[in-house]
Amino acid sequence: MGVTPWSVVNHETAEKPRIHGWTRALLLALLAVLIVGVGAVLVPRDAGKPQAVPFSESARSEALAATEALLGSATKLESTTPGGAPASEASGGTGLADSVTLLTRQAQALLPPSGPAASPGTTSPAPGSSSPSPTQDRPNRTSFVSALSASASRRLADAAKADGGMARLLAAVGTSQLLESSRLATIWGLPVPATQAEATTAPVPPPSCPALPGTSATAAPTPGTASARADLPAAIAAVVSSEQEAIYAYQVALTKLDAKASATAATWLDRHQELLRGAEAQGRLHCAATPPREAGYRLPASFAAKPGAALGSMEASSLTAYADLVALSEAETRQWAIDGLVDAAKRSQAWGTPVGPFAGLSIDSAALPPLPSSTPAP
Repeated sequence: MGVTPWSVVNHETAEKPRIHGWTRALLLALLAVLIVGVGAVLVPRDAGKPQAVPFSESARSEALAATEALLGSATKLESTTPGGAPASEASGGTGLADSVTLLTRQAQALLPPSGPAASPGTTSPAPGSSSPSPTQDRPNRTSFVSALSASASRRLADAAKADGGMARLLAAVGTSQLLESSRLATIWGLPVPATQAEATTAPVPPPSCPALPGTSATAAPTPGTASARADLPAAIAAVVSSEQEAIYAYQVALTKLDAKASATAATWLDRHQELLRGAEAQGRLHCAATPPREAGYRLPASFAAKPGAALGSMEASSLTAYADLVALSEAETRQWAIDGLVDAAKRSQAWGTPVGPFAGLSIDSAALPPLPSSTPAP
């Protein structure tokens, strides 16, 4: 009485080891799954692969390498004439002093944010790039002009794909290099390098634009004044205002220029009217407000006495609007802005107003970082 049969005791003690063993195996299996899962999260499959360099950085690096190579060639060419005599003994000069200064300023602006002390290889061209290599032992004028033009074309092509701020810098550098190659070719009696065709196709606007606050014509910037906004609609409006003022100025200049200059002005008046239609089409494409056309604009006091110089200054001032549009747009609109920037820079130079190292950008040369000691300086 009160005694448990031996068979029952033996049965219970025999089952416990079996149950504990099965539970322990299950827990170990779950722990293994958990460790594998956590390990897959903590140790990425591609942890050993280097990160891809952003396109804008590789484009900047390649632009710097090409510009430094051009600067080296320009310095060598400046020191000797084609016959090997010192440049100071040649009549008329070589025209390269300005090129050396221009390329120096551009190389300084293209330095990486960390400055000349960047890690080795920072300024090397990207793999597979077609950057020119003008640093020959004995560069000649023909090869230098060709390399300068090729670099300009590459900078402009990369500007179409880079990030906003870098796109503006590359477009400014490429435009100035293109103009410099044309200037030197003219001085040296060489064929002027061919340039890209001007964009003339108007974009197709959307079927309708939403009625959003601030999209009416009255909300657009007043012609002749700068907009406080820095966005795509404001950039398009600034280009429209610039083209409206240019058309008025050219119409007035036709009555004040001589016969030859008047014929040129008439051709460029037609071009500005085409550009205005294109800018207004860009506004419709992006549902952006554009300023209405005005009856007249205030012209500089020097316009009556020197209309050609005034037109050159006006063309140079329009570069900022196009450069801003390059930075704030993309795809077809950006390409249209790049073409407009190059186009305006050519007209500015033709009227005798140089655009400097950075077409459309205001950069203080004194604020630029110095080049490495291995790079030639003016």
